[in-house]
Amino acid sequence: MLGVGAFGLIGTTAGAEHDAADEEGEDDVEVEEDGEAEEDGEAVDEPDGFEVEILAPHAPFPDDVAAELSLEFADSEGDPIVVDMDDASTLVVAEVTWTPGGTSGWHRHPGPVLVNVVEGELELVWERDCVPRTYAAGESFLDPGEVHNATNVNDDGCARAYAMFLGIPDGEPATVWVPPVEC
Repeated sequence: MLGVGAFGLIGTTAGAEHDAADEEGEDDVEVEEDGEAEEDGEAVDEPDGFEVEILAPHAPFPDDVAAELSLEFADSEGDPIVVDMDDASTLVVAEVTWTPGGTSGWHRHPGPVLVNVVEGELELVWERDCVPRTYAAGESFLDPGEVHNATNVNDDGCARAYAMFLGIPDGEPATVWVPPVEC
């Protein structure tokens, strides 16, 4: 399994040290001597019981690719979230696993992520409205790149998903942890 320091994507193993300042030069996140990660001077959230395996590393499309995606939550009457990417010309594919009760920690992505839940149940909470939404095996969701946290709500089994990250610039991390959100 690859962790944050190895690829700058998402994930660490449960109990592993979280090194948010990856080797690829992400300069808005620093790790203090006590192991606490910071973004712009604030402590960032850390994943726990959360692992990522890169199935297909950063790969550009040979053609020009743009994307416009729209997300309207089924339980909300607010305006849809529209993701308009002039350059969606790269793709990273990963398998993400949460141990029982595991959490991704509060984070965001520089581009949209298409997620297919293949095992268990995940509860996602978006900073935008702090409403918990559950996605079960056999369901998919769109992560528009906004700040959120994903937790395995099952106490006795893992949750697993496949994630396709679009438009991640080469050499840049696909995930950036942020200070915890108070919902």
